[in-house]
Amino acid sequence: MTNIGENKITLYHGSEKILKVPEFGKGEINNDYGQGFYCTKNKGLAGEWAVLWTEKDGYINEYSFDCSGLKVLYLNQMPVEHWIAILIANRRGNYEKGYQKRMNVFLDKYLIDISPYDVIEGWRADDAYYSYVEDFLAIDLSLEKMKEAMKFGDFGNQICLKSKKAFDRIIFTTYYPALAARFYQSAKNRDKSAKQQYWQMQDTTTGTLLIDLIGRENL
Repeated sequence: MTNIGENKITLYHGSEKILKVPEFGKGEINNDYGQGFYCTKNKGLAGEWAVLWTEKDGYINEYSFDCSGLKVLYLNQMPVEHWIAILIANRRGNYEKGYQKRMNVFLDKYLIDISPYDVIEGWRADDAYYSYVEDFLAIDLSLEKMKEAMKFGDFGNQICLKSKKAFDRIIFTTYYPALAARFYQSAKNRDKSAKQQYWQMQDTTTGTLLIDLIGRENL
């Protein structure tokens, strides 16, 4: 998987500030796919990201991104076990809760090395998605039901720039205001809708469970 589709795409990044030059080596190391610059192809979602944590007006930064020749990991096209493993590895503190042994065994089996990739495209993991992973570790959710739940709320995909080479390809084009009055409630409603649909889901353990993947002796 070495190309992202179109050579040049438009990306959006929601922020409390105008960000003309994303800096390589900045950002939290415990984000979904580790340290990097997180964007989306969806302008509206970027608006929600811009105001969700501050509840104040922010900005939708728009960029042109040249993907040609970059090595891209399409995580959302791979078996969901790999996405779960990467999320656990990078947000490990969120999933301790007595699951250390099963987490280690699962990671040994499904964690892939993302260091060779310039860009990662995959699902966006909001609070609702974290609860799915917790339930999977608790053997309360099957892989099949998780994939079904990940459609709830229509959170879309995120694109994470990982390498210096990728950062050199992103060019700021313009910005738009992200008004909290418009985007904050939209973000909260999206999350609420996802959680409500998840709570209403039936037969959540039907399908492949963690115990089927790592064996009862590793629980």
